[in-house]
Amino acid sequence: MGMTQPPSDPRRVPEEQDILGDLSEAQAMESYARLRGVVDDYRRTETVAGDAVSGLKARIMSIVEDEAARGPSTELFSSAGLPYVMTTSSLRAQVRAAVDEEPGLRARRVRVTSESAPGRPLDLRVTLTMAVGHSLHEFAPRLRGRIAVRMEQIIGVRAGHIDLVVEDVHDE
Repeated sequence: MGMTQPPSDPRRVPEEQDILGDLSEAQAMESYARLRGVVDDYRRTETVAGDAVSGLKARIMSIVEDEAARGPSTELFSSAGLPYVMTTSSLRAQVRAAVDEEPGLRARRVRVTSESAPGRPLDLRVTLTMAVGHSLHEFAPRLRGRIAVRMEQIIGVRAGHIDLVVEDVHDE
C-alpha cells in the first residue's frame, strides 16, 4: 500500500518558490526596515523588562539573604493594629526571659500557635522544666501574667492563650 498525499493547500508555498521574488528592492528594504524596527523595539522592551525582572530577582534575593542572616521572621500586629515584623528568635527570647524570671523554672521551647491579626491576641505554647517541689498550679497563673505583660510591653502584642507544658523536673 502506498501513502496518499493530503490535498494541496493553496496557502502553502512551494519550497522552490522565491517568496521575495515579487517584491521590488524598495519594498524589500521597507519590509526590512519595519522588521528591524520591531526587533529593536523588542530589544528595548526586553531590556526594560529585564531590568524590572532583574530588580525583582535582586529584591527576592535580598529577602532570602535577610531571612538567612536573621533567621525566620514572624509577622505581627501591634495592639493598635499596626503591622510589623520581628525575628521569631527575638520573640521567643522575650517569652523565655519571662519564664526564667520565675524561681525554679527554666524555659525550653516557645511556639507561636496562632497567626497575628489586627486586634487579635497571639497564642503561645511554652515548654519548660521546673524544680522539684514546685507545682504547676502555683506558678501557672503568675507565669501566664508575666508572659502577657512582657508581650504587651516589650513586643507590643497582646498575649492570648498561653499553653504551659512541663517537660521535665530538674534539681536546683
